[in-house]
Amino acid sequence: MKTYIENGTVIAWQDGAHRVMERGVVVVIEGDSIVAVGVDVPPPGDGDTRIDASGRIVMPGFVNTHLHVTDTLYTKGYLEEASNLSSQARETNYGALYKTLPAVRHAIDPEAQVIAAECAFAELARTGSTTVVELGYDYEVGGDGDISITERVAQVAMATGLRCYSGPRYRAMHYGHAPGGKVWYEKYSDEGRRRFRDCVDYCIGWDSRYEGRLRTMLAPGQIDTCDPEMLRETRRVANAHKLPVQVHAGQSPNEYERIQSEYGMSTVEYMLDTGLLGPDCLIGHGQIMTRDGDMASLKPSEVAALRDSRTTVVHLPWVKARRGGVINSIRKYRQLGIRQSLGTDTYPFDMFNDMRMAATVCRIVEHSVDGASSADVFTMATAGGADALGRPDLGRLAAGCKADLVLVRADTFKAAPSYDPFKFLVLCATGDDVDRVIVAGRTIVENGRVLAVDMPAAVARLNEAARRVRSNIVD
Repeated sequence: MKTYIENGTVIAWQDGAHRVMERGVVVVIEGDSIVAVGVDVPPPGDGDTRIDASGRIVMPGFVNTHLHVTDTLYTKGYLEEASNLSSQARETNYGALYKTLPAVRHAIDPEAQVIAAECAFAELARTGSTTVVELGYDYEVGGDGDISITERVAQVAMATGLRCYSGPRYRAMHYGHAPGGKVWYEKYSDEGRRRFRDCVDYCIGWDSRYEGRLRTMLAPGQIDTCDPEMLRETRRVANAHKLPVQVHAGQSPNEYERIQSEYGMSTVEYMLDTGLLGPDCLIGHGQIMTRDGDMASLKPSEVAALRDSRTTVVHLPWVKARRGGVINSIRKYRQLGIRQSLGTDTYPFDMFNDMRMAATVCRIVEHSVDGASSADVFTMATAGGADALGRPDLGRLAAGCKADLVLVRADTFKAAPSYDPFKFLVLCATGDDVDRVIVAGRTIVENGRVLAVDMPAAVARLNEAARRVRSNIVD
């Protein structure tokens, strides 16, 4: 039995790029895959399902390559305008990163993490993310590094119907904020090795479960909290088991300076020296990869290392912009030939919002309207993320790709007239415009409603958990 999606404006993948195909194009789904996109397809047969996409843009689902579901909804409303706490601090040297964020995370218990995950995954589905990369936490969030929390969170993602890359994080040391704007680092008693082994066992044992919708990812924590041998062992495991890797790096000036003082290298040089870079490696944040935060200041050898290894930088524009920071910039990375993708990191878990911020902030940085075109940003949010994960079958609408689709309303006041769907999707649309979401050939959102989650009940559970967490925060 097949499903025919008819009468929509289709963003199809042709000749290595997204192309707009107007009404008359049909997307045909069989099982969990697309079998045809075009006008010359066999007509539906008896028993086939037909979906009328009139007034809809039919697009590939977003590939959201960096986010955190277990703590975001508890930092929301608490973290955003926290003081930098240091006279030395710039907008990217967060007091929030080194003081406020750890304080909130320490207050979160295991059950609260699972409750938050249910609402976060539901929001991701409702706003058009079909593949998500969830990066969990170790001792910093309550549970003492218990890997069973990661297992429960992964099960919640699967129940929602999403495609998920689950990456429990590990590290050798943790950090905090000391008076005077200083940051302290302290090694775990076993330098994080037990947690590392648990994460590796989980990644090997759970990869490709749930008909392949669940994949796993090695996730060493912030680059400045991982010693060289932990990163080298990460690379050995990744190669042996064909697992992707994501590391938080380029997140603050303090991180850059610590690596320089501790190892005598820049951030990029440190990742190159430990073997971390590669086509399966994603760098989450990538904002401060040089001392001055300008990508134009990368050494030629650093550019070559990132470009030639085909490492991907995951751009997180909204979480940076709301703290007064930017990545400088998407255009520079593109001109240097370095691969890029997009993620939401924290709230809102709405890739439309991050596409708009990516395009707008880059244009401000570059003082140029062509600093980041809508088509380029849309590609980063779809095929760019898929390529980062080594998945040419995601982020595209073409025969042979997975049937992960989003239908976006284009019959509204703000959408009409739609001369260029890319400009509408990037510069105007929001997750509230999503009408239907299909993952692996199954509808998981219909009429804007997440089918697997009772929203009022889930929100009530979250609000109760948030009161408990807030009462546990020690400033």
